[in-house]
Amino acid sequence: MAECKTILLLGDSRRMGYEPFVRKALEGRAQVYGPQENGRWAGYTLNSLRFWLNEFPTPDIVHWNCGLWDLGDDYHLGRPFSLPEEYESAVERTVVVLRKLFPGVKIIFATTMPAMHGDTAGVQAYNDIIRKIAEKEGIPVDDLFATMHAQMTTYDQGDHLHLNDEGNTIVAGQIAGVLEKYL
Repeated sequence: MAECKTILLLGDSRRMGYEPFVRKALEGRAQVYGPQENGRWAGYTLNSLRFWLNEFPTPDIVHWNCGLWDLGDDYHLGRPFSLPEEYESAVERTVVVLRKLFPGVKIIFATTMPAMHGDTAGVQAYNDIIRKIAEKEGIPVDDLFATMHAQMTTYDQGDHLHLNDEGNTIVAGQIAGVLEKYL
């Protein structure tokens, strides 16, 4: 039997929603972990790594999914919380930190899923940043946006942002399928 890989899921509250479904999908084949805390925006996740990583075994694979908080204009200033260049910097530094701490770790980026009431063009612009960094760094991209774009209304849990159990099952199935390639 092959060695059981350790997978670290990083991301916001949506990650917290699908994480138990990924864990179940990979049960017996991988140990799946994630912070008990919402990763919020990319810079927050980057900063929090120094605290969170002490809670987990050394990951073989990291599946990273941050972006929606970065796009939020929570204070109605007419700009995203993280400007594109700030987002790009945080994502790039996260790659540097993960590779420095865990030489040989496999990093997988996930695109940000849209919100029902959000700016789809803005989400796509930040997803383009993810794709650009992924290409430069040789990181695969799990396109959760494409999977959920047309289905957000169907799988909304009622808050126009998070997925219900059926939606989380679909997303977790996709994530598990991507992760299985590296087990």
